[in-house]
Amino acid sequence: MGFWDRFRGKIAAPAHQVGVAPAQQLQVRPAPAPVAQSPAWVPPGTTVQIGRFSVSGGMLYVGAVPRHLHGTEQMPECVDPSLKINYLRPDHVGAEMPYWPAYHSITPAGRSGYLAWLAGGRVVPDAYIGYVFLYFYGLERRVLVDARADPAAREDLRRIYAEVLRLLRIYGSNRSFRSCASEFQDCLELMLTGEGANSSLTPPDPGTTTRYAAPVSLRMGLGLFARQGRPIPAEWAHSWALLHPEIFPRTPAARCPEEFRRLFLARYRRVHGDGLVVRPGKRQVSVSYRPASAGISSTHVELGIPDVLTEIVPTRQLAELVEDCANALEAYSRLVGRRPGAAGTLAAAALLPDELLDGCAAALEPVREVVDRALSSSGVVDGEELIALWPARVPGKFGKPDAVGLAQLLERIGVGVEPDVRMGGRVLGPGPAVVFRAEHDQPTTASHEYAAATILLHLAAVVSAADGEVSEMERTHLLSHLESALHLSPGEKERLAAHLTWLLAGETKLTGLKKRLAALTAAQRDHVADFLTMVAAIDGQISPGEVKTLRKIYTLLELDPELVYGKLHASASSRPAPATEPVAIGGGGIAPPDFAIPRPAAMSAQTGTLVLDQQVIEARLAESAAVSALLADIFADDVAEEPLPTLIRSDVPSVAGLDAAHSAFVRKLAESPLWTRSELEELCAELGIMIDGALDSVNEAALDVADEPLVEDDGDEYRINDYARGELLA
Repeated sequence: MGFWDRFRGKIAAPAHQVGVAPAQQLQVRPAPAPVAQSPAWVPPGTTVQIGRFSVSGGMLYVGAVPRHLHGTEQMPECVDPSLKINYLRPDHVGAEMPYWPAYHSITPAGRSGYLAWLAGGRVVPDAYIGYVFLYFYGLERRVLVDARADPAAREDLRRIYAEVLRLLRIYGSNRSFRSCASEFQDCLELMLTGEGANSSLTPPDPGTTTRYAAPVSLRMGLGLFARQGRPIPAEWAHSWALLHPEIFPRTPAARCPEEFRRLFLARYRRVHGDGLVVRPGKRQVSVSYRPASAGISSTHVELGIPDVLTEIVPTRQLAELVEDCANALEAYSRLVGRRPGAAGTLAAAALLPDELLDGCAAALEPVREVVDRALSSSGVVDGEELIALWPARVPGKFGKPDAVGLAQLLERIGVGVEPDVRMGGRVLGPGPAVVFRAEHDQPTTASHEYAAATILLHLAAVVSAADGEVSEMERTHLLSHLESALHLSPGEKERLAAHLTWLLAGETKLTGLKKRLAALTAAQRDHVADFLTMVAAIDGQISPGEVKTLRKIYTLLELDPELVYGKLHASASSRPAPATEPVAIGGGGIAPPDFAIPRPAAMSAQTGTLVLDQQVIEARLAESAAVSALLADIFADDVAEEPLPTLIRSDVPSVAGLDAAHSAFVRKLAESPLWTRSELEELCAELGIMIDGALDSVNEAALDVADEPLVEDDGDEYRINDYARGELLA
């Protein structure tokens, strides 16, 4: 049984069977086609004269309607030229039109208004919607009645489908018409598929298609792939995921549709290759359509295409992928929500997933040039050169949020930077900075071990650089010890080497370390002192500058600086035996600047330079691992958990789904129209939340509720949006 045989069995016959004259090619010019005596279909592209109106385009029924049908619901779409038309007072607004119009039953003024709309090309946006329905009745009859037996009518399906889409674009704002025409569109799509017109099917656009009832075109396309055992392409999967009635994409999918689409396609292909292959079930795609015309009975169309839209396994896989893409775009979505013009900037590129960086190639080019130039030598670059690349939030002021954004941007292109505020470093400023190629995953927060290593590295770099240069031996031993003693990850090792390069590229000072070192016990200070003394002696030479620096560090450690000389001598000795000749340790005053440790017994006969016992040095290095562990303990104490601040009450209702801390933050913000950053930082500290993350979270919630951010950054102050505040706290 063919499609039309099955279709004929599914559709009920109309209440009154109308004889349909065979379609005929009517002459468009030079004169309008003659009007048929009995109702007949006017083919598309044909012009017909009805009274004083010349109606072009065809696609309507014209002819005499039997008198006994006047006043009934039968043949409402037929334009009967014999009926009166009021040319003087046309009813353009449908004031005299009934709810269920029929051309043979409406007033002469209504006929004049309807014919004027037809003759005007059926394009007037504010036309009375009853006239649109009256015309629409004719399209329904051609599809649901004539096409059952007339091949010429079936050839009109494509043009009628296009006409329905055109009417939807013009009159789709009317809810009633949009509902009827959309359902008729589904019916046409299914019928066209049965006619073999599915080769040009494309996935429906999620941006212009309602998701409350998945379109038949989507169900048909997916069903055809399943029936043929073919993988579902990424574009079809994207429409499937976003139009699925049981998958609920979050804000990033709606706010950043193009970025979401590109990311979804890339990750779908990475996970599923050519696409998911769905096993068809028993359920089939079908359409039940109740015509708008009262003269045609309801229709049910079914073609034997499997309906796989709601298959459980692929639905779960698509939902997981949608969630994954939304999470990856969440930070970027918040940025463009606050600053719509930020798309395409470096600040936006810093937040994009790696798969989307190709779209920012032009914006990233200046950054790559600076980085490549620095990496071609030592990696050292002027911090101001990096800062100049970044669009600061406050013009002329490169703050911590900007430093974080720049570090994230460099991370996107596989490059790390020192100092990095995320790892406890200072904000970039004038002076040396270091970029390095990140071969391993880089941490974004400092572990206790890494933080301890940077303190030891800072102290050791001060000592090593005291003689004006740092030998490769000093650098290698220093890094290898810290890396192995603290069990740093590969990414931390890469960063630590860059950190040392940065320390040595600038003027390394001891400022900022006193508070950290004050927490050490006397025994721990001795361990640190031994380690730094060993660093000074590691290259076999001890300069007056190194001695002077060690004395300063000993003072910082609250140790007697006079102990430096004895420890230096012990570190330089190849064995713990007493000297064979007098050794001047120094009196109570400051040692003379040309002081040097006397040469031990083991000397090189050829050069006369000091020869160190490397086994002893390595043993000292191993022992100093305890120093690193002690410093790590100090950092662990610094981040000890504290009880929740009293400002947070668990019994207070949540604001827009936010947690207790951020809900309390919103309520406190609502108490004042203006805030300074210092005030916000103090408030966030009381609540135990980070200021930038907190602002992003509450603004995201406000955008979801009110389409406007709650907190607006005006540079020196933060302004509270009254409308968003009211919506959030309503």
